[in-house]
Amino acid sequence: MSDQFRNRNDETQSHGTPGKRLAKKTKPALTPAQAQKRKEKRIMVIMIVVAVVMVIAAAGVLLYNRWVKKPNLPPESGQSSGVPESEDPNADPTQEPTLNFDAIQPKVSGARKSKDIYTFLIFGSDVTSGLTDTMMIATYDITNQQATVMSLPRDTIVNNTGHRITDKKLNAVYNLWGQGDDGVTALKNEVSELVGFVPDYYIRIDWELVGEMVDAIGGVWFDNPYHMEYYDPYQDLNIYQEKGYRQIFGDDAMQIVRWRHNGTYKGVPIPGGGDGSDLSRLQVQHDFLKAVLKQTLQIQNVFRIGQLAELFGNRVDSDLSVENIFWFAQEAIMGGLQVDDVEFCTMPVASGKYYQAKYDTTYSFVYPIQSQLLTLINEGLNPYVEQVTIRQLDLMSQASDGSLRSSTGRLADPSVGVVQTKPAPKPDESDPVESDDPDKSDPGESGAPQGSAPVTSDPVTTDPIPVQTDNPPPATQPAEPDVPAGTGGDSTPPPAPVGAPGDGDWGDTPE
Repeated sequence: MSDQFRNRNDETQSHGTPGKRLAKKTKPALTPAQAQKRKEKRIMVIMIVVAVVMVIAAAGVLLYNRWVKKPNLPPESGQSSGVPESEDPNADPTQEPTLNFDAIQPKVSGARKSKDIYTFLIFGSDVTSGLTDTMMIATYDITNQQATVMSLPRDTIVNNTGHRITDKKLNAVYNLWGQGDDGVTALKNEVSELVGFVPDYYIRIDWELVGEMVDAIGGVWFDNPYHMEYYDPYQDLNIYQEKGYRQIFGDDAMQIVRWRHNGTYKGVPIPGGGDGSDLSRLQVQHDFLKAVLKQTLQIQNVFRIGQLAELFGNRVDSDLSVENIFWFAQEAIMGGLQVDDVEFCTMPVASGKYYQAKYDTTYSFVYPIQSQLLTLINEGLNPYVEQVTIRQLDLMSQASDGSLRSSTGRLADPSVGVVQTKPAPKPDESDPVESDDPDKSDPGESGAPQGSAPVTSDPVTTDPIPVQTDNPPPATQPAEPDVPAGTGGDSTPPPAPVGAPGDGDWGDTPE
């Protein structure tokens, strides 16, 4: 560096002025015309931005009003709709009327536990049989972002006038009433006898929706607990799913939710399918629904609203509109509902069997465990401040002697209130039995009168059973039990009243 440059730099620093490159450049002053033009340009940009925002906002409002709409609660949603749930729609109108009653007290209603709390009956019907093998009652508390979903086992026995035990199962109600609106109303009323309140809305889904919705949300990761293999050409149902964790799409999702147990191959059950019970199937459905719910609650699914709307419009039958359904979905996503906030459970049940002599068949079924069910209803499902008690329910059960009973004390079909016995098999008459010479037979084996003293007994003090001769008894009258050998029909006492206080223990219940 030369001395001349060093001296010049020192001189610059001593004066405290910046170098040439660091000196602030000054812009020439704008003329009034230029300043006005710049100001107008800025205003124009701001107006364009505001206009775009307004258009987007307007589009959002239109989209919101088009796809999202809060539902109104149905009028008198806590009251029975008046359809007699115990009456058989196929019964002969010329027959004498049978018992047709509601539960002892009206269903709970009135003030709700929170501002926005709703209940739903969700079910899917089989296309071939019409049976509703999947049924759930759900309560969604939007205010507190809590939900409870309880599955109703399809083999639950209910108190109606169905002829066979299979007609008295919950999954037969919708089909027994001819499906459609009548079937929905009958099913809602029958479910109300199990939970103590009438669901606000119903949602009937088509099985195809499950697979299509899973595809729409980009698939679901699921740990399949069983090897599933079942083939039924009658229902066009083919299920083959390997055990393990993987991403599930479309048809695989449908197979998983429809599976109940494995089939057989050459008469041998296919292994790996669990115990084959309906409760195991419900547990698989719960786990899969949790996986679907976890994926559905992702924020990116808000932008798939158009695709989902088309699916729901084609595959869902409900008294809720598609806009109403998306309102609930919006509240769940924007409200922060998590999978852990949703409780999945199954109605607590016990197993039973009953023999019907008319059909010479022993039927299996399940019935609610009252004390556990009441706790579950009031803690998670009941949307009302008023508590559900046994007096709002009509629960069937099996007494210790094998007969059936109702918590109301009355049966719509009295014939199941007594034990029906299976007749003894007839002896085989193909090979006659050879007998010895009657003259040489032992008097004790010939049936001849013996010399023993006659046996005396006290007179029968029971009231005689009235006999009706004017009209034939209806088909739902109690079936008379078989008379044991060696006794007279007149000496058989009448059966105890159905649902008598001493007929089994119902446990501790809130009154």
